[in-house]
Amino acid sequence: MLKTHTKVLIVDDEPENVRYLQTILEENGFHDIHSAKDGDEGLKKAKALMPGLMILDVRMPKKTGIVVFNELKSIWKYKNIPIIILTGEGEFLKQLTALRGYREDGDLSVQKPTEEVLSQFIQHKPEAFLEKPVEPEALMKAVKAILN
Repeated sequence: MLKTHTKVLIVDDEPENVRYLQTILEENGFHDIHSAKDGDEGLKKAKALMPGLMILDVRMPKKTGIVVFNELKSIWKYKNIPIIILTGEGEFLKQLTALRGYREDGDLSVQKPTEEVLSQFIQHKPEAFLEKPVEPEALMKAVKAILN
């Protein structure tokens, strides 16, 4: 049974993305949903709320989702907060990694999955990784896998 009583924190700088994700969660029985508009606020709220699930955008002002993720996962008290990472930057990250790799070893492999590319920037593996635009079914599949 899905734990819909779980406290959820959505961290995204785009209000329409927050509303979209919140609507999907509410339609699936979640009610204790909080949000933050940038990485700095998201980090503070995560520490204050201790959510049972966090949905974290990568590209945001003040602190990126990567910085927030790495910081939370490096602190014992917060490292077990399950995090779904969202990004619309998959192709950008692939190009950046390819250029970085090309300079280092001449390998310009842009064919890697975005999740594999993102792992070069984060210290721990997120519980789930989704690319924007997020389909409601994909989000709920990830949420169910984490919370069940």
